[in-house]
Amino acid sequence: MIAKKDTRGDLAVVYARYSSHNQGEQSIEGQLAAAQKYAEAKGYTIVHEYIDRAMTGRNDNRDEFQKMLSDCSKKQFQVIILWKVDRFGRNREEITFNKYRAKKNGVRVEYVAENVPDAPEGVILESVLEGMAEYYSLQLSQNVKRGLLESAKKHHVIGGHLPLGYNMGKDKEFVIDPDTAPTVKLIFDMYAEGNTVSEIITQLNDEGYRTKMGKPFTKNSLSVVLKNEKYIGVYEYKDLIRDEDAVPPIVDKDTFYKVQEMLKINRRAPSRKWNYTDYLLTDKLFCGLCESSMVGESGFGKMGVKYNYYMCTKRRREKACDKKPVRQDWIEGIVLEEIQKILYNDELLEFIAENTWQFYLEQDTDQEQIRLLQKQLADVDKSISNLVRSIEAGIFNDVIKSRMDELDGQKVALKKALADKELDRGFKLTKEHILFFLEDLKKLNIKDRSCQRRLVEIFVNAIFVFDDSLKIAFNFGGDNSTITLQNLKDAESGAGFVRCALSPALALTYEPKIIWFLNVFAMNVKLPER
Repeated sequence: MIAKKDTRGDLAVVYARYSSHNQGEQSIEGQLAAAQKYAEAKGYTIVHEYIDRAMTGRNDNRDEFQKMLSDCSKKQFQVIILWKVDRFGRNREEITFNKYRAKKNGVRVEYVAENVPDAPEGVILESVLEGMAEYYSLQLSQNVKRGLLESAKKHHVIGGHLPLGYNMGKDKEFVIDPDTAPTVKLIFDMYAEGNTVSEIITQLNDEGYRTKMGKPFTKNSLSVVLKNEKYIGVYEYKDLIRDEDAVPPIVDKDTFYKVQEMLKINRRAPSRKWNYTDYLLTDKLFCGLCESSMVGESGFGKMGVKYNYYMCTKRRREKACDKKPVRQDWIEGIVLEEIQKILYNDELLEFIAENTWQFYLEQDTDQEQIRLLQKQLADVDKSISNLVRSIEAGIFNDVIKSRMDELDGQKVALKKALADKELDRGFKLTKEHILFFLEDLKKLNIKDRSCQRRLVEIFVNAIFVFDDSLKIAFNFGGDNSTITLQNLKDAESGAGFVRCALSPALALTYEPKIIWFLNVFAMNVKLPER
């Protein structure tokens, strides 16, 4: 087996957040104390603490949180310690992207109150917990949303920055700011008269006009002003409320609508930039010839048709590899098809759930402590029963009475300790939860891009592309390390890996064979003709 890396002595940082919406959750001080204890047990040295107080968890726009993610690139620490999964984001997309930013700099994310170990069942177990964090966040946000909606019905100012030209009145209503409203009117008049954006910005900044934040005007800040319907009295709240004449107007409607038409005419569609999220297999696809990563590229054919594909980075940068690029839609389609085969193999899903569940039980120290308390309580109950039988037989004296009082006190103390431990433990994961999570993945719309990304993130560890075949390493759990091509070769030769016996049904389902080892199973897939 591959020797597990010794992480004792790693440098760590702690991130703690305290939401003003939930005063009952673990305090900042409690989170930091628990993190210190966790680090001592793991042999980590904490070098810094990042703290956001009274900040929302509904998005990751938190100063200290963003500074921590940025500091990952300095490579001064190897571990981020959090209280729970929900501190790293409140939906799967945020959590996945934030973990990606940390991972690419060699930084692990570990949780104090939720045991998601660096071991075989980590990926699926963490995905379950991420789903729970998202559900909790949505539930919590409903209460906040109801309050915001009531305020919106009264046309109140709701959070954020007020638009240039307005202040907030004593009853949270919009009132015109006499100092900055003339600036708004000047901007609209100049644009309506045919001045360009650059000309307006230059004049405003030269004459000392500033944005609501006191900064010089830019194209973005000017665009925000020119498109804001509040200036003609429209109050909007998401897609729920749109009321006209609800805000004191600064600009007349004729000027405003004239400017909107001019903006449409002058608008130029920005060129579409490449984004790693457009390519499902980024960070998971590798060249089978040189083992370099393969990244998304785009180009145009002779007829002007745009093509997206994955190219070996060594070939692209150094011209030192012969691996031909592969079409994005073609290779992604093959991988998604193999993932679907896993999802619709009930025997394989049962195997994955069972292994994840057993590992969870092995790592759940709270479970062991609860079992010990339950055994002690059972022993006390047995002793009490023996004394009751003695009393029923007519034996009763001061010694028996004293012992009975002692046992009653122990029973009360054990029941309290057991209740406290159950409360501290919080949500109890079961095998049924894991199976439900896996079965629920079948309901995802395989044609939806966000659903495709989620499936790849959960199940795929690494893919090695050859000219005629793929080697795909799938997680049945998984730590954060990526399997190498040499790992797969060692597995196929039987060197250094523990194999798992397969039932005939599984062996028949996946041809020619599956190699099970450590945290993944790998399969060879013959590529179809293109």
